[in-house]
Amino acid sequence: MPLTTLPPFIRMPGDIVGSPPYRATGCLMQGLFLQGSRTAQQTFCDLALNGPAGGALVFHAVTDQVLMTALYADTMGSADPVDASKGVMQEWDVGFWTAVHGGRPGAEDDWKTYWLPSYLFVDSPAAMSSGREIYGYPKTTGRFEGRQTDHRDPTVTISVQHFPVFGPGRRPVTEPLVKIAVGGDGVAAPDLGESLSTAWDVLSGLVGDSPIHLDGFHLPPWPGLSMPQILLRQMRDPAAIGRAAIQSILSVAPRTLRVTGGGLLRAPATVTLTPSASHPIIQTLGLAPTQVGRLGFWITQDFEVGPAERLA
Repeated sequence: MPLTTLPPFIRMPGDIVGSPPYRATGCLMQGLFLQGSRTAQQTFCDLALNGPAGGALVFHAVTDQVLMTALYADTMGSADPVDASKGVMQEWDVGFWTAVHGGRPGAEDDWKTYWLPSYLFVDSPAAMSSGREIYGYPKTTGRFEGRQTDHRDPTVTISVQHFPVFGPGRRPVTEPLVKIAVGGDGVAAPDLGESLSTAWDVLSGLVGDSPIHLDGFHLPPWPGLSMPQILLRQMRDPAAIGRAAIQSILSVAPRTLRVTGGGLLRAPATVTLTPSASHPIIQTLGLAPTQVGRLGFWITQDFEVGPAERLA
């Protein structure tokens, strides 16, 4: 449907979802690479992107590695002229991302690389609702505990209501689903040279052509292009059960406004995932229930999330 023919959105009383663009300031992002399975991630890519695209688009998982991120935004709010007057809030989230590459068949020279999210846990209903409703992020609310003040320390535990197993009469439980802790018996710290090289490549992709300010010095933009995110946005049809009333593949490109710091995480960091039927992170990404991430980074930044691009 052409954008000009879409009906106006009705702002109902009690609506907690603000309109884009969203602006975040004072944000700490921590990233940790985990050893997953490219085959498992391709299966998820087929489910979330290739199947719904119906041949109009095709995407491929590009690596075994899974990027796990934690984002702690001190201030998040809408920059929309109406909703900007309503206030701002804190937003925390922890998520898992797969790097995928693709586009329209026959136009391989124009293919791009994207981050595809599979699981995102946030600390507020507003963050969950706005992310799911506007863009289609797979967000779930959770309780964050044990976060440390040291930017280099990714320690945190996220407790989530989930079903450990499915079955008639089964009830969900609320318990730690994701736990990150610094340390690991008998695990060596990463090689500094290799870590710096890889961190530079990753941060170049995440930050893109954005100004960087470190300790009072203004540095030129980092090389590379910011990697956009790709999402399946859908809504169940209330009458045609099993069908989607809305289904589209969107690309969202958060824009970094300013980077104020960055470095490597304390290593190693042990990630423990609880087996779950309703949130099968382990199976979806091919991750071990417990594993050690030897390469991690942190950056502090301000960023903005604007309109999405509809790919299909």
